[in-house]
Amino acid sequence: MGKEGELWHLVEAKRDDGSPTIFRIRELEPIEKLQRIFVTELPYPVADNSKLPDAPSYRRFATFEEQWLDPACLALGWTPVAVKIEDGSFFVYLYGDGDPTKLIERLSPFDGALGFFNEEDPTWDEYTALRELLDEAKTIKGPEPEPEEEAVAQFSDEELLASVEHTKTTTKSLTAQKPPKARKKSKAKTKPAKPAKKKPAPKKKPPAKKKPAKKKSKR
Repeated sequence: MGKEGELWHLVEAKRDDGSPTIFRIRELEPIEKLQRIFVTELPYPVADNSKLPDAPSYRRFATFEEQWLDPACLALGWTPVAVKIEDGSFFVYLYGDGDPTKLIERLSPFDGALGFFNEEDPTWDEYTALRELLDEAKTIKGPEPEPEEEAVAQFSDEELLASVEHTKTTTKSLTAQKPPKARKKSKAKTKPAKPAKKKPAPKKKPPAKKKPAKKKSKR
């Protein structure tokens, strides 16, 4: 990726905990017919506190891109839009309208540790969030950077992870997909029921006084 004629930007960000994250974000207009986002994760060994890849890991990822990912995208009609490098993994973001299973079949032989995630995103919400990161980095840096020029910015955890939180739980299964998060239903507030008034116990009637029996007169 980052081929001649394509406009890519490098954005280096830091989260609140100080750990770095590197983005390569492609500048393009959303393509209406590509309504599914696909994310593939390639883990790498972490060698230092930065948790960023070393030179051999970068070379291995370059091999994955050039010899596996790019040919698969070309053959199956997927469009790469971003790369995120963070915490021991490369995450590659693609958009397409084809069968993600075919893409998984093309990529999975490269490494059994590859993770995959895909879902419908017809309005390109994930890419929009990534572009917001890029636009903010441009604003902080100043003038429009040249392609592949580094733009450095400081972002909060919420801003940085707004578009990529799901990739932290990427499944290692080649067929399973992460289910959408269920929204919690808000409980309607109800007034506590008033305790029922106890009916007073019926007053007991005093026992009827017995009338003295009349003595029969003896004749």
